[in-house]
Amino acid sequence: MDNLLQIKRTELNIGLKREYKFFQISDAHMACLDKNSSLIDKNDNKRFHLQWDTLKAEFAKEAGEICDERYDVEPNVLFELLAKHALSFGADALILSGDVFDRVSESNIRYMKSFLSTYPIPVIYCLGNHESMNEAGEHINQYNRLTEICKKPDADSMDFGEFEIVTIDNGAKNISDSQISYLESKLKADKRILLVVHAPLNLGEFGNRMTKEKSPYFLLGVKGDSENCFKLNQLVADNSDKLIAVLAGHVHCFFEDSIKGFLNQYTTSSALIGAGREIVIK
Repeated sequence: MDNLLQIKRTELNIGLKREYKFFQISDAHMACLDKNSSLIDKNDNKRFHLQWDTLKAEFAKEAGEICDERYDVEPNVLFELLAKHALSFGADALILSGDVFDRVSESNIRYMKSFLSTYPIPVIYCLGNHESMNEAGEHINQYNRLTEICKKPDADSMDFGEFEIVTIDNGAKNISDSQISYLESKLKADKRILLVVHAPLNLGEFGNRMTKEKSPYFLLGVKGDSENCFKLNQLVADNSDKLIAVLAGHVHCFFEDSIKGFLNQYTTSSALIGAGREIVIK
């Protein structure tokens, strides 16, 4: 089934002492079931298939990516294939850039706890807008449930010696003062940062192209967004020399461009069509 995978490779040469490898998965939109699944979870799984069987094909067609009958499988099958590919690639860590789940449910949490307990490399998990959704599809704060699988869901980091990977949950656009302060503190340190978010930042040529070719809906920092959304974007723009790159998801397509100078933003397409990104930093 490896022929189902659609993999992009990105190399970032910034003069490090050694080569680091990462693998990014985004937008798996899993709706997992197990023997203990509730009726709510089972209904959510049915809703998933009704919605995403159509949407994933529409996204893929618009982006010129492949989505045929081979992808009519449970999304955890493709997620697991991608996670296995990360190991064969020799990744130092797996990066999940949001919407791993379609809704927060007990079945999904059990699935991810099991996955994390056996996966042999570190997992960096940045939440997306669907991880703030409950079974009714309402955006509410789910952090009290998600800390079982994501220790610091609002903002976190992982140190790789020569640089850090920092995650900021911007999926539902509820950027808090503490998230701004967290990123500010990281940017004041000596190490460079690989920033992981879910919603792409509306900055530079990336934002201009995304607005024209896709939709401003997918971007953070557009009309109607909160003041802190714009503060987060400005913080990135003002410190572009300290950032290695920005990784995002949300748009269900591979997309990349400059957000300021040599700083690029990369989105990775949906795991629903077996998409993933190999990232080499050296």
